[in-house]
Amino acid sequence: MRDIFILNKDLKYPVKALDPFDKNVVGNKIALKDIYFDIGGGGSNTAATLSNMGLKVGLFSRIGKDLAGKEIIKTMKSFKVDTKMIEVDRKEETGYSVIFINKEGDRTTLTFRGAADFNDTTKVPTKKLVSDWFFVTSVNGNFRMLKNLFDLGHGNNTKIAWNPGNAEFELSKAKMVSLLKRVDVLFLNLDEARRLTKSRTKNIKTIMSKLELLAPYSILCVTGGKAGAWVKKDHEFYWSPILPKKVVNATGAGDAFGSGFVAGLHLYDGDLKKSLQLGMLNSNSVVTKMGAKHGLLKKPPTIKSLNIIKVKKIK
Repeated sequence: MRDIFILNKDLKYPVKALDPFDKNVVGNKIALKDIYFDIGGGGSNTAATLSNMGLKVGLFSRIGKDLAGKEIIKTMKSFKVDTKMIEVDRKEETGYSVIFINKEGDRTTLTFRGAADFNDTTKVPTKKLVSDWFFVTSVNGNFRMLKNLFDLGHGNNTKIAWNPGNAEFELSKAKMVSLLKRVDVLFLNLDEARRLTKSRTKNIKTIMSKLELLAPYSILCVTGGKAGAWVKKDHEFYWSPILPKKVVNATGAGDAFGSGFVAGLHLYDGDLKKSLQLGMLNSNSVVTKMGAKHGLLKKPPTIKSLNIIKVKKIK
């Protein structure tokens, strides 16, 4: 995706609601003091971190035959990500996101998926998708595609990390459960975890217990924004707070956490605590910069840096 960032402070007439026909601004041209451009999307954000951590990474996604698409290819190559599997759609345009950000770094996003829609995609480059891991982000609820990817992964003994998007949560319970039972690492934010488990409570122990019934073989990772993040697998259950840093832009924080965590599993022989530390360190770093990639860790951190993140074991 091509991301366009607009800060509320840069609007000449800031409005609380994203309503272009607000009575205070209708008929006017809303002047901008500044505007920021970047390359985004869960797949590219994740690939960037994994490559920075020293892993060999390929990105399977779709772009349009346009300038934005060319910029995406150029950017991913700068991160040393293999771009041979990125498909170019000659009919659809590259996807765009317009992201409005307030002074706390929170955001609201308007998204045009364009070529990255994936809604009608049935074929995947099976001969090229040979890897130790598949990190799957949102494919716009395309169950057939997800099933094909998961089937391919299990046929090749590939581990699967999954960070589903809003469209995936619209799938039937039976379809979701059939996928969740095959996931090695599951990433959700707290609201998504409550939605998936139909939980009214915010008690993380209760939520995790319900998630374990749905995804019994998964390492469960739940992020809570300013509340930190939780990781659980069998009897190992950890929580980490965020670092006290000024948040400039929260876009990509979840991608940075998930990709950092999976990189940690690779770098630290499956150590959950260290993987949680790496995920949090990467996430805490990315929110200090504008865009979803500029603040990413450039290389694997030292153990001293990891230990800046204080992890608590939950009993």
